[in-house]
Amino acid sequence: MIGVAFPDTRAEAGQHVLAALRRSVSATQAQTITRNMLQEMAPDVVVAVDAPDAWSADLIAYVTGNGNGNARPRKLIVFGHMPIALADYLRYRPASLPAELGDASRSASAPCGESRESAAAVRYGALAQTLGGAAWHRPFERFDFTDEWNNLGYGAIRADGSIWALAEAAEVPAEAELAAVVVNGERQFAYAALWDAGTSGVLWFNRPVGPCDSFEWRLVEQFLSAYRADALPCQPVLSELPWGYDAAITSRLDCDEDVESARPLWQAYQRLGVPFSLAVHTRNLEREGQHEILRELLADRRQGAVLSHTATHAPNWGGSYDTALAEGAHSAHLLERATGVPVRYAVSPFHQSPPYAMRGLADAGYAGCIGGIIRNDPEFLSARGGALAGLSAGFVAHSQQCMLHGDCMLKEGDPLAVFKQAFDLAYATNTLFGYLDHPFSERYAYGWSDEAARIDAHEQLIAYMRGKAQRPLFLHEEAALDFLRMRSLAQIVEEDGVFRVVMPCAATSPLMLGVEFRGTHTKVEAGKALQ
Repeated sequence: MIGVAFPDTRAEAGQHVLAALRRSVSATQAQTITRNMLQEMAPDVVVAVDAPDAWSADLIAYVTGNGNGNARPRKLIVFGHMPIALADYLRYRPASLPAELGDASRSASAPCGESRESAAAVRYGALAQTLGGAAWHRPFERFDFTDEWNNLGYGAIRADGSIWALAEAAEVPAEAELAAVVVNGERQFAYAALWDAGTSGVLWFNRPVGPCDSFEWRLVEQFLSAYRADALPCQPVLSELPWGYDAAITSRLDCDEDVESARPLWQAYQRLGVPFSLAVHTRNLEREGQHEILRELLADRRQGAVLSHTATHAPNWGGSYDTALAEGAHSAHLLERATGVPVRYAVSPFHQSPPYAMRGLADAGYAGCIGGIIRNDPEFLSARGGALAGLSAGFVAHSQQCMLHGDCMLKEGDPLAVFKQAFDLAYATNTLFGYLDHPFSERYAYGWSDEAARIDAHEQLIAYMRGKAQRPLFLHEEAALDFLRMRSLAQIVEEDGVFRVVMPCAATSPLMLGVEFRGTHTKVEAGKALQ
């Protein structure tokens, strides 16, 4: 089990970290623990979230055993503040964040056909390869469309004292540094580090929530599941890719203003043998000629899916739990009446996904929601799909921030370069990749010159992904979310040092789960001991 320890003053960050861990290791293998459990009945792996200085002795004793006969190999992850005595033990030197970091952390708005990013960024070094990373460059904030979308998918690192901000300006031993903060390419201080401390391993990220909103979460998973497997305890991680595939891709069109105009692109996807999804704003159904494509799409449920895109496309789901509940319920009713098929998943309007809206959707009977945008609702931007903090089992979320629009095609160089990079990051980190577009309307073409140009861009991206991956799996959105839901309901259990995976009673997907443990990736066989 992984114990997650945090003071009451950091409960919000602690709950987000707990949810992120559970999305990787299942709900049964990450639990909150009290401070006193760091020495009494301490688990083999502990995650400390913004732990106060007063907890230093407990954490040092956890790592070292403190000469009391309890010394054994362990793993400790520290997110945010490093308690003072533990810092001294690890030769970690804290300092206050520079005042100018606030401006450096923000990005200008992106002009059409260009990207923009903050002067401040995270730069990974060679040590990241130890945890399956690379020489990644992750700006604190970046945009591909105005000041809203980051097509590379991750959230924003702030410098405002929030749980999404850096904790402190710290220096660590050069041999321990995983990543550093740079401003205009010049190194400033450490962002992440990895130590071998006595018989234990310690991983640190300079943020109370760690990298839970970024592809960098892969480093946490690798630390848990494989780091020094010959000497340190390891925790199984459920892969976000279905077993037997090295990439998983899902896509959709959000029908904000039209539905039928999706037909040419759907026909292109049919030629390519790629499943197709439509998320429908149901006011479109009030107009003639908008129903038939939905019925045709759902004639083959393996190749087509329809999701709700709300009843009125109201910002923030109308602003309250009650309006979100009503929006979701009314939209589902209208779509089922039009198609004869129940709607189980939703897509957030404007990708705005506040927590009250997710609770409203769950109570309206939905099994999950797609959203996520760097501009707002940072808690929805999660590295892995699955349950969100504060929501019950059975409701899943998936962040899909990659918007394949003509407005986002680069004017210089390869127009698709950003979209290819987005897939490359997903491919390198075993991440289920999702992207979106919109059907044309009489009012708006989303930056595309015409349908032929749009179809060509989609075909090029699909060809790139098929060329990059050895065994790519293309899924419509309902199949992708069904798999994530099954994964979220699976349970890793440990008994006498042996791990097994218990599958949900009623499987919600025909796809198989894979599990990563001690450097190997194997198919989940329910109840069978992991080696």
